[in-house]
Amino acid sequence: MSFERLPLLLFGLLFFPLWAVADLGEEQSLAFVEPINQYVYQTAPYPPIEKPIQGKQFSGLQDAVSFYENIERSGHWEPLSGGPLIGLGDVHEQVIPLRNLLHLLGDIEEDASFLEPLELFDLELYEALLAFQKRHGVKVDGILGSQTRRLLSVSPRRRVEQLLLNINRQQALQSIAGEHYLQVNVPEYRLRLYDQGVIQLDMKAIIGRRSRQTPIFSSKVKTVVVNPSWSVPKSIAFRDILPQWEEDKTYLSKHNFQVLSGWEIPRVIVPEDQIDLEKMYRGGEYQRLWEPPSIKNTLGRIKFQLDSNNSIYLHDTTLRSLFESDQRAFSSGCIRLEKPRMLADALVQSSNRWAPEELDPLFDDVTTHNIRLENPVELHVTYWTAWLDENNLLHFAEDLYRHDLIELAQQNNGSPSVEPSLN
Repeated sequence: MSFERLPLLLFGLLFFPLWAVADLGEEQSLAFVEPINQYVYQTAPYPPIEKPIQGKQFSGLQDAVSFYENIERSGHWEPLSGGPLIGLGDVHEQVIPLRNLLHLLGDIEEDASFLEPLELFDLELYEALLAFQKRHGVKVDGILGSQTRRLLSVSPRRRVEQLLLNINRQQALQSIAGEHYLQVNVPEYRLRLYDQGVIQLDMKAIIGRRSRQTPIFSSKVKTVVVNPSWSVPKSIAFRDILPQWEEDKTYLSKHNFQVLSGWEIPRVIVPEDQIDLEKMYRGGEYQRLWEPPSIKNTLGRIKFQLDSNNSIYLHDTTLRSLFESDQRAFSSGCIRLEKPRMLADALVQSSNRWAPEELDPLFDDVTTHNIRLENPVELHVTYWTAWLDENNLLHFAEDLYRHDLIELAQQNNGSPSVEPSLN
């Protein structure tokens, strides 16, 4: 580290602390269960609203289309080349083109002032890069690295194409959504509850990884289930659980799984010595995996049952640390929620006129309680990779499932774009 960099770094760390988020990779093993924090299931105040990020405001996505078309026509946009990690206090020749790009894209204010020399990565540039990273859903660290370079190097023409795709998607939702509904935007990894166009609740979500995608669909939340059991789907049983049971015959008991005979009520538990893989999910003597309710249940303490036939639902999770990741594609298709209790409170209050504290006694044990909503709430699972937030700032997200790429290829008669991804 150079000595001329040290004062700026110390100043920056005092007033603009950096933070890191672990790269958690694929979904964690079922064997890993974090300690249960009972506070999660009690009524709690909403977290403080974060300071709005800086950036150019738009009246709508069509306004953003015009903005990027003007950038394309100007001839001022140029992609960033590769290079080293560059951060606060560094002096590097790429600082100047970085500043120019962030100014062009609206992340640097028109009247911003900069320290000399112009190659110095100063605090104004650091704040602008933080805003750019946050708008693009990646790790917000204020460091110019390979991922941020890639995002800065997405051409204006590609952004126009992406915006036009998402205008169509958002118009499709507007045509069917009522005044009170839930939206899970898959590329954004978030759930929001809307009422009269106003966000009532906003939280992180975990969605299906690329190999087990969360479908894009509309449905209704019809039941809130406190202390749910889990009827393990055939696909998860054969991919994740039964292979481990074949290697370790104590696996099912260790993880509180039971084998049931068919779908009879009351449930018929198959003795361990009568479990037969040949009968699993097939035949007249059908056997299946089931996990009874508990504080360690895979679905957590709350599940939101949907009026759909695709086996997808919203639920709690014991793997709380996964929400710390910026990109949260870890599930097998269902949608895990950061604050399920807050959503349960909001739904029973608006639908059944219950006070939130009426749910508290239901968490005193692990008995299953099904609360049918008198007015089921619309749920729309969307795939928006570009949108305006409540402050009219433009956001982009990774094309995780390659839906954008496929649609653009179809529009171009099957010829994929030269650029590899939309983000």
